[in-house]
Amino acid sequence: MQELFLIFITKISLYPTIVFTGLVMFVTLYWMVSLLGMADMDTVDIGDASGEGSNLTSSGFVSGLLLKFGLYGVPLIVILSLISLIGWLLSYFYTSFLHQNFDSGLLYYLFGTGALIFVLVISMWLTGIIISPIRNKIAKIPRRNAASNIGKIAVVRTLSVTDKHGEVELNDGGAGLILKIRSDINDGSLKQGDRVMLVEYLEAANTYRVAPVKDK
Repeated sequence: MQELFLIFITKISLYPTIVFTGLVMFVTLYWMVSLLGMADMDTVDIGDASGEGSNLTSSGFVSGLLLKFGLYGVPLIVILSLISLIGWLLSYFYTSFLHQNFDSGLLYYLFGTGALIFVLVISMWLTGIIISPIRNKIAKIPRRNAASNIGKIAVVRTLSVTDKHGEVELNDGGAGLILKIRSDINDGSLKQGDRVMLVEYLEAANTYRVAPVKDK
């Protein structure tokens, strides 16, 4: 058993699998941090499915690439997680059955780099297929009730709140809502467990601007 474990560790440490191994470790750590309320998850917003709003010039190359593979409309961490897992599995099989035929040297890294690019493209393509039904369902969720949350009190769940980062939990009488928030106060005074009021809904970013609530 120990020998099999060592072989497994060796294979996931070989190029190009180690690239996806690192990505898997990163997204796993991010999910753990997010569950502890130390980070929030944002949605990739690069325009609609028709391509409107995207730009394939140099400044928008990445956005155009994501749009081409259908990698939008869901939290970025979900996209990275799927790409990492699929890429890790594919590269692991490549390392196990094909890459072992090459000794370390020029051919080793040449074929390894080719496999890395190929696996990355396939992973992005498969991820786009997987998230397509999820993205469509998210797009159909009405946001008309968002404004009705204005004036309600929520509790901060992230370690801090800034003008670029933050989440709250709002008691809606059910399972509760996790909402993205932003604050004009960047001095670190808003922290996990604090009560805030939702004062404005920022529709373009699907977030709320909040103000601290002082306990009497």
